Amino acid sequence: GRVVIELFKDIVPRTAENFRALCTGEKGIGINGKKLHYKGSIFHKVLSQFMIQGGDIINFDGTSGESIYGTHFEDEKFELSHSSGGLLSMVNEGYPNSNSSQFIITISAVTHLDNTNVVFGKVLKGMGIILEVCQVQTIKDVPVKKIHIIDCGELKHDKNWGMEENDDTEDVFTPWPEDWDYSTDIEKLNYKYIMDVIKRIKNSGNCYFSRKNYIDAGRKYKKALRYYKWMIKTVDVSESSNESILNIKVILLLNLAAVKLKQKNYREALKLCSEVLQIDKKNSKALYRRSQAYMGLNEYDLGLADLRQASLECPNNKDILLEIDKVKRIINSYLAIEKASYQK
Repeated sequence: GRVVIELFKDIVPRTAENFRALCTGEKGIGINGKKLHYKGSIFHKVLSQFMIQGGDIINFDGTSGESIYGTHFEDEKFELSHSSGGLLSMVNEGYPNSNSSQFIITISAVTHLDNTNVVFGKVLKGMGIILEVCQVQTIKDVPVKKIHIIDCGELKHDKNWGMEENDDTEDVFTPWPEDWDYSTDIEKLNYKYIMDVIKRIKNSGNCYFSRKNYIDAGRKYKKALRYYKWMIKTVDVSESSNESILNIKVILLLNLAAVKLKQKNYREALKLCSEVLQIDKKNSKALYRRSQAYMGLNEYDLGLADLRQASLECPNNKDILLEIDKVKRIINSYLAIEKASYQK
C-alpha cells in the first residue's frame, strides 16, 4: 500500500530536504558507494506500541545510514513534540548532531524522544499500513519477514495521490477506509451505500480467487472486513439487529478461511471458521472448512466431529459425506499402523 507523508519544511527545512531527496534518489551515489535512495531499503525494527524504524540505506539493519549532506548532519530544531502517532522523526546514534538517513514513524505519543530526536513530518494517508506493519511477527524487535520500501518519490500538490485501487475490478476504493475521501458522497454515507462498497470489494476478491491468485484474494477479503468494521463504528446501525449486515461478515470470514486453506495456513483458517461459528453455530460451511483445517493439523477426530455436525445441518450433502468417508479411512489406517507397531 501507499503512504503519503507531509514534510515540515517550513520548520526544519534541511531535515525535510534530506528525507525528500532520499525518497526521490536524485542525489545519486553517496560517499559509501551506495545509492542515496530509500527505494529497496527495509523497516528493520518494530516496537508494536511505539514505532517502526527504517531508512538504513547502507547496511539495511540499523547499524548505518547516510544523509545527503554526508555521513551525519545536525539536529536542526527540537520545536515539535512526539505528541501523537503518525509522526516522522530522525534516528540518531545516541549523541547530538548524528542524524543520517534512519527515521521512525510513531504509533503513539513517544514524548521521551523530545529534545533528542527531530520531528520533521507526519503521515497524511496510509496510517493503516503503518499500523499493520507494527503488528508483524518479530524476534527481538526485528521483523521475521522483511518489510521493503518497494518504491518512493515526491508527490506534487496538484498530482493525484493514487490511494485508490486500480486493478480493473469493481474495487476502486482506498485500501483503508480511513483514507477514503467520501466527502463528495456525504449524502450517500449510510449503511446501504457502504454495504454496496463492501460487496464490490468482496467481488474483487472473488475475481482473484477464481484466478487462483490467493494472495490478492485474501488481501481484498481483509480489506472488505476493514470497511465492515469501520461501517459498524461510523454509521448508526446495530450489527446484531440487522441480519443482512451480519451475513456479509460471515461471508467475508468464510471466504478468507477458504483462502487460508488454499495457502495451507490451517491455524488461521480454523480461527476464522470458529469466529463464524460464534455467530452461527449451525453454519455448515464453517463446520466443513474448519474440519479441513483440523485435517491439515492432523486433528482427525476433531475434523470428523465437525463433519458429522455439518452433515446434521446439511443432510445428504455429497461433499460432506465423501469427506466423512475419507477421514474415517485415514483414522482407520492410522489405527492399523499403531496396532501393528504395538505387536512388534
